[in-house]
Amino acid sequence: MTTTALTPTESTSRYRSLDLIRGIAVAGILIMNIYAFANIYAYYVNPKALGEPSTIDLVTWFVTHTFADQKFYTLFSMLFGAGIMLMAQRATANGTSPTGVHYKRMFWLLCFGVLHAIFIWYGDILVTYAITGLWVYWFARDTKASTKIIVGAIFISIMVALMTLFAVFGGDVPDEEMQDMFDMFAPSQAFIAQENAVYTSTYASQLDHRIDFFTTNLPMMALFFGLFRIGGSMLLGMGLYQLGVLTAERSRSFYIKMMVICFLIGFGIIAYDNFLLIDTEFSMRTTMLSFMSLNSFAAVFVALGYIGLFCLWVKSDKLQGFKNRLEAVGRMAFSNYISQSIICTILFYSHGFGLFAQLERYQLMLIVAVIFVAQLIWSPWWLSRFRYGPLEWLWRSLSYGKLQPFKRA
Repeated sequence: MTTTALTPTESTSRYRSLDLIRGIAVAGILIMNIYAFANIYAYYVNPKALGEPSTIDLVTWFVTHTFADQKFYTLFSMLFGAGIMLMAQRATANGTSPTGVHYKRMFWLLCFGVLHAIFIWYGDILVTYAITGLWVYWFARDTKASTKIIVGAIFISIMVALMTLFAVFGGDVPDEEMQDMFDMFAPSQAFIAQENAVYTSTYASQLDHRIDFFTTNLPMMALFFGLFRIGGSMLLGMGLYQLGVLTAERSRSFYIKMMVICFLIGFGIIAYDNFLLIDTEFSMRTTMLSFMSLNSFAAVFVALGYIGLFCLWVKSDKLQGFKNRLEAVGRMAFSNYISQSIICTILFYSHGFGLFAQLERYQLMLIVAVIFVAQLIWSPWWLSRFRYGPLEWLWRSLSYGKLQPFKRA
């Protein structure tokens, strides 16, 4: 059998819907990540973690909690699974085994993730993606779309069920064994002061904190959260890609029904979630139930609704110029994700402008808007001159074992 060398996907053979949705997801991820960049982690999950918030601060939290929290990383995970499918299908069509290239890609992504987690930001997701990508690839070939979707749904359901049990019965666990959980959802003043000191002191202190956080949380992130939540979402994305859903190949009526049904379910659960949070005044148990169970489950349906909405946009001719810019952001998602980390750590940490714990949530949303507008300008400008984003080019060159063409002729 003759084989053809496997090469990266050129822009002419890409599915524009995948790039568009990925570009939107990059913005959505920053909406939530900036809370963790700008303050202690409890600030992300609990608007009252640092005391009674202002009205605009509380409203901003509810808006981002409802429309962004866990929705966009779920969407991004689905797209990651679709990307694995796309690579495997292209390789098979070329008569080349994609297995070696896939595992090289995951190895180098793992390396990038470790560097990012230790030297830039503790909230890295790349390590979890790389480790999860090692096993979800087993489903990429020779399994039906229905198998992928069913297994993915089961995995997500298992995690939601386990987290629900933990949130409901966590009060029965001795306090000393729950201290880390208390600090995550309802931190003490001593813990707040300790966390603030880390990111308002020296880079060396930050480095120690990131190494400790990474080594402590990696098993939970990669082996539990990655297995069930991220892995389940990747499998859903693989199945949706295989069915032509993510690539905007279905009818307009299909996407309208998908959007309406999934939004009704997802936002219905979130409405109940928000009611519980308000009714209990963000009690420890309710906040845990929200973050680990209700919102996590609802996010899957909202992400699916977003897919329906965005694919309807792909099939229309509305705002074509803006659409093109979002596609460029999506084609450079890796570079844009890391650049967000670099920009935000410079803004908030002591080795930069030192704005850590200084701004309200609505002010952080203004920063998100400025950063994303810059990426909407930068990404198409860059891709008009180069074939890939800088990190995409490096990742591809390492994965394929040779330097890829970079500059456009």
